[in-house]
Amino acid sequence: MQLLDAIFLVGQMPEQSVIYTREPFQLSNEAKIVQFGKDDTVVRHDKEEGFVYFLEAELVSELLEMIASKRSSRETKAEFVCHYATWDAYPAWASDLDDA
Repeated sequence: MQLLDAIFLVGQMPEQSVIYTREPFQLSNEAKIVQFGKDDTVVRHDKEEGFVYFLEAELVSELLEMIASKRSSRETKAEFVCHYATWDAYPAWASDLDDA
């Protein structure tokens, strides 16, 4: 699945789910949804394939709720999430979006 799709599947993910993808974070990147187990580690072959931690599903959901109050496309909402995952900060352009 693509990262764009994974971002919007958060409501259907089991608890403790995390999204993994490749860097740099782009919406068209392949993504995987991983449910953490007791050891909280990524499967070795996923690391070898270049997959890295993106965000926890719960945080993605919170970010989508934040931007839901703004008039924006699905892609813009996903870019908001990607920016946060990359920089650990909200994008400056988000404040320029009109309220919904």
